[in-house]
Amino acid sequence: MDGSKARVLVIHPSAHMRRLIITLMAALGVKSCEEARSTVQAIPLVLKNLPNLIVIDLGGDSTEALLFAHRLRRGEFGHADTSVLGISPSSHHAMLELAWEAGISDMVPTPISAIEIIQRAGALIEESHRRKPLGGTRSAAE
Repeated sequence: MDGSKARVLVIHPSAHMRRLIITLMAALGVKSCEEARSTVQAIPLVLKNLPNLIVIDLGGDSTEALLFAHRLRRGEFGHADTSVLGISPSSHHAMLELAWEAGISDMVPTPISAIEIIQRAGALIEESHRRKPLGGTRSAAE
């Protein structure tokens, strides 16, 4: 999988975790990675860069992260079909159901596994590539 044209946004309150995930994205060949501490900080980055994949933490305030995914899916910002990889300390059925209802594409439990992040992110980037070419054009509304 060639992720060199993919754009990834990592939303996590921990600078250490953001750097770790960005390093894992580099293993996929991703050259364009941005980071945000919160969903509020992330929205302008989504609008500006139209990422192919958003990696978001659901561990702190999961309500904020789920609302972000829901608003993305409703088309309030960015592309409604942008892949979203959630990172959650809970693999409880109720949490997974809430995540899928909000529009999270896939979930990875914590503590994270580097291999699992790389595999799932790679699959979501590949899926994004099939939906629209990486680095594709912006919509007329943008």
